[in-house]
Amino acid sequence: MDLFCYSIVIRTLGNAGEKYSRLLESIEKQTVKPLEVIVVIPHGYTLGCQKGNERVVYSEKGMVSQRSVGIQEARGEFLLVLDDDVAFPLDFVEKMHTCMVERELDCVLAFGENNVQNGPTESPKGRQRVKETLKRLRGTFTGQCFYSNRRSDYFDTITRTAGHRTYVNETDKLCQTGCFQCFFIKRESAVETHFEDEKWLEQGTLSQYAAYDDAVFFYKAFSHGCRIAYTSDTYYLHLDAAAGRSAKDKLTSKKIRLYTIARNRTVFWRRHILTNRPGALTWIAGFYGLGNYALYSTIINLLPKNWPAIAALFAGYRDAIRFIRNK
Repeated sequence: MDLFCYSIVIRTLGNAGEKYSRLLESIEKQTVKPLEVIVVIPHGYTLGCQKGNERVVYSEKGMVSQRSVGIQEARGEFLLVLDDDVAFPLDFVEKMHTCMVERELDCVLAFGENNVQNGPTESPKGRQRVKETLKRLRGTFTGQCFYSNRRSDYFDTITRTAGHRTYVNETDKLCQTGCFQCFFIKRESAVETHFEDEKWLEQGTLSQYAAYDDAVFFYKAFSHGCRIAYTSDTYYLHLDAAAGRSAKDKLTSKKIRLYTIARNRTVFWRRHILTNRPGALTWIAGFYGLGNYALYSTIINLLPKNWPAIAALFAGYRDAIRFIRNK
């Protein structure tokens, strides 16, 4: 086993309960022990469970703020960056590092499973297969993902507009995005993203729900030359504590989600995609992805009870335009 120096960086509100305890147990059992465990919690919040070896750091409340502070505070050559509601096997970090070295990567992504502890779920059958097909059709229509073995500059641009240029079935390919719950990255690559400059993701929204924080972080890393890919044999368990969700009812939750995605996806496209790749293709792709997401969201929320959510969606687009104009 090769020894290496890594820090663990966790963001939390301190209210994940038993699921946070399981995360700490996973860390404690790792075959390669971390240099440090940094826990970032907002001012005024209390960390209920501790093993005694964590370094608690306080920051502003916010998914971007806490993640940024944790990265800046870490001292290890590598970082295992985590939410507070994941668990993983004892050789998890060792496998992630091995994959990084063997494939000459700068960031390694693992497969997440919702409440499944023994690897990926079985291939979808019957009704589940229909749901998966509908999900793919929805993703294609809204520009969030395209399933094709053919390379298309047009489709690639649309997909990047949605922040979902990724490969999970073909792990030999490099990604431009990934899941923010759990990833292993070289500290230098994480710092170079200057994620602290992206606090707009959590500011001026209906809540501090920072939709597209993962898309922004990984796309910025990719743009700086960070080699990102999934590993084929490493899994973590997403326990989904839902600790950061403030909505108490489905309508409020839908309003927050639609508003924030509309606002942040639009600003992301303008701030990063169009800036890095100006031209007609990016404009066309942007109108396709942003316009079709608005159309799809309106169609599925036509019942009068959902009209406040539709209003929130278009308020998100309006506020995105205002934000862009003021910058």
